[in-house]
Amino acid sequence: MLPVLAVTVAYLMNIFAGSDLERRFVCFPFTEGCVSISRAVRSGPGLHLFRAVMLPTAALLFLTWVYVRAWLLGQRSCTARRAGWMLGLGAVGALFLVVYATWLGTEGAWYNWLRRYGVTFYFAGTAFAQLLLLWILWPQRRSLAGGRLIVPVTWLAVLVGAQWTLGVMSSVKRLVFDDPVLIDRIENVIEWWYAVPMVLAFLVVGDLFRRTGFHVRGGFERSRIDVGKGDSRP
Repeated sequence: MLPVLAVTVAYLMNIFAGSDLERRFVCFPFTEGCVSISRAVRSGPGLHLFRAVMLPTAALLFLTWVYVRAWLLGQRSCTARRAGWMLGLGAVGALFLVVYATWLGTEGAWYNWLRRYGVTFYFAGTAFAQLLLLWILWPQRRSLAGGRLIVPVTWLAVLVGAQWTLGVMSSVKRLVFDDPVLIDRIENVIEWWYAVPMVLAFLVVGDLFRRTGFHVRGGFERSRIDVGKGDSRP
């Protein structure tokens, strides 16, 4: 939840600090869309908070995908190659979150390019990794862990579906509307809401770990599954 919380708190800090955030960029962005995430936190005291939170968050994001890969292999849910693809996509998202947070607030064409594509690849890499995880788990939701993963995998499907629905809405907005101001507001609203199901999906991943007894000991990952008669499998 750190990304959404950090952006929201950083935006509020900039508002109350009276920074160079113009009046037209002050609103409830989840419904009014007056400001993008980047514009909301790319200056003032909020920028420092945003960077301070996002950089360690990127490291945690990468570790999460490392453990998801280990968890999948522990469940024998997929091949090492498919799990590796998922880890690679997640790593791309984590890497570009670092790029985005590092160069946010800087000026120049090159830095603008880094910011723009940093946030794009962060969202894209994470979204595709979550989609691949769902693709792996959905056909096995009734068999894994004696059926105890049906609920969290269903929630994962809902959250991933919400992300891709918002993504489609963002891509077709210019085909439906021709008012540039309205288009910009719709894009901002979608951007703010897109991050919500993305981060909530990681709470579902945590629930998957909990339900299967996944934990880390001494640098090694182990997963225990109760299967009917109390048997366990490493």
